[in-house]
Amino acid sequence: MRYDVVVVGGGPAGASTARFLTEKGAKVLLVEKKRLPRFKLCAGCLSARIVPLLPEGWESEVLNTVKGGFLGFRGERFHRRTSERPIAYIIDRASFDHFLVKSAADKGVDVWGETEFLGFEEGRTLRVRTNRGEVEAEFLVGADGFYSRVGKQLGLEKEKFFRSVEFWTEGDLREEVVIDIGIVKRGYGWIFPKGSRVSVGLATTGKENTLRVLKSYVRDHWLLNGVDIKGVKGWMIPFATERGDLQLGRDRVLLVGDAANMVDPLLGEGIYYGVLGGKILAESIVQSPDRAYQVYRKRVEGEIFPELYYAGRIARLAYTFQRAAFRMGGGHAMDRFLDLLSGRRSYKDLYKKGLIEFVISLLPFENFSHIIIDKILRRR
Repeated sequence: MRYDVVVVGGGPAGASTARFLTEKGAKVLLVEKKRLPRFKLCAGCLSARIVPLLPEGWESEVLNTVKGGFLGFRGERFHRRTSERPIAYIIDRASFDHFLVKSAADKGVDVWGETEFLGFEEGRTLRVRTNRGEVEAEFLVGADGFYSRVGKQLGLEKEKFFRSVEFWTEGDLREEVVIDIGIVKRGYGWIFPKGSRVSVGLATTGKENTLRVLKSYVRDHWLLNGVDIKGVKGWMIPFATERGDLQLGRDRVLLVGDAANMVDPLLGEGIYYGVLGGKILAESIVQSPDRAYQVYRKRVEGEIFPELYYAGRIARLAYTFQRAAFRMGGGHAMDRFLDLLSGRRSYKDLYKKGLIEFVISLLPFENFSHIIIDKILRRR
């Protein structure tokens, strides 16, 4: 059997890539190793800017519509902001991923569930091996996440990543989320609504004992009041802060989503970038089949990487000076971040507009701040 493209992985990046390709006339096979719907660890928060990229009917997957939230410091003090319009949506990944795969299938994608990708061989066409048989393809897309088997066959390994833990408990935040800094050295804790319950977790790029920190966070948090911690799960979230961190593949074997490290290094948001990356990848293959990799890389570096880069710069400042970042959150910074989530601002805009405010938040003496600001302005 022969396809234009074989996509490995039925998550948001893979299902979206397959759908975008099929909409442009490509013959596509989507290979997913689990039976759908399948459990998937994820806080399940979609920033509102993803909406134009989603298929019709996505609203049926929304558990909570988020219009604001709290920025906390060590689970004690907090700032609160709300918006008149949605800034994010909470979904269940098992159901959401299944919906995206069904949407791709409705467009004409062939879906092989419960099928394991085994490897590929290069030649005039690619020979893609699975436990269900072998197929030929012009292109192979690895959208198989952190432990990407496609990426491993290309010799790629993950170097930058968050270690995350999460559990679910009773609670009702409805339209608000909680993000706490100051509980780990480089990362944050969260409490997100999840239908009639809440998701509680933390993400860190450091080497802390995540379970021990999570227990302390829950014990001391003003909203959680020491609820019982049961069923804690852990997973890894890769990210990119430099161009060299992007793992986009080579030749006719391309990577997208978490497999490509296409994730925000500030909060670990990957679904938006994975779906956007899938759209760019599909357009690159269909419009420039002879130069698909080169076009794909150029577009990702121009359209996605600047956001990851500036998110990384913000993360470096915010996680190094967490108390100052919290103080700054009480001003316009949170308003601008809500604008980012809704698609009205970029990370580059947040970084450049917030840099001077951040410096002021670091300084104990206001009459000294103008000297530092003058130096920053001259360097810019």
